[in-house]
Parts: sequence; structure tokens; C-alpha cells
Amino acid sequence: MDKAQIDSTKTTWQRYQEWLYYHSELGFYVDISRMRFDDQFVAAIEPRFEQVFAQMQELEAGAIANPDEQRMVGHYWLRAPELAPSGELRTDIIDTLSQIETFSAQIHSGAIKPPNHAQFSQIISVGIGGS
Repeated sequence: MDKAQIDSTKTTWQRYQEWLYYHSELGFYVDISRMRFDDQFVAAIEPRFEQVFAQMQELEAGAIANPDEQRMVGHYWLRAPELAPSGELRTDIIDTLSQIETFSAQIHSGAIKPPNHAQFSQIISVGIGGS
């Protein structure tokens, strides 16, 4: 290996150490060290990231995201009701999920069944699209 290759390897290793991201709660790594950006680019976009993270906090706290309908956007609250911005909303989500689980269990057990059959064998799932 010549000096240029050694310097390049050292730079690559340093960049890897600087830009490897590990999220301990989720248990995964993201390596962006080989993407072609420099310190000036990072400095230039940092204010945008700060703005986006601030807007995300506002949404998570219940800010109106759909002004035409005056609605919040929080579909992720269905996976983590504790993130819902109010106790009332959190309770509604938990209660609704419980009702869905109960209904599903009754379908699987045969407690709810179609006429003339022991249990359902097919299902049609109709969604509204979007998120």
C-alpha cells in the first residue's frame, strides 16, 4: 500500500467513526460515511434539520397538521398510544385497539361466525388509503 492509499484508508476510517450512527433503543446502525458530503454541506443543512425536528415535536404534541379539516396527524399513536398528546385521545386509542383485539379473538375462536359455517374462511379488508 502506498502513502496515498494509507491516507485514504485512514480518512475513510475516521469518517466511518464520525458518521456511523447507532440507535440503541431500536438496536440498529446507519452508516452514511460513504456518502459524498462535506462539513460545509452539513453546516448549511443543519438549520433545516432543526426546523424539521421542531415541526415534528409540534405535530407529536397535537398541532393541527391538516388546516382544512382542523385535524391532527398521529397515525403512529396507534402503535404507541403513550405518545398521544392528551389523555382523552390516548384512552380512545387504547379502548379502540382493545375492542379490535376482542373482535378479532372472537372471529378466530368462532364465537362470531357466518350463518351456516363454523367459522370465517375469507376476509375482505377495505381501507381508506393514504397513510
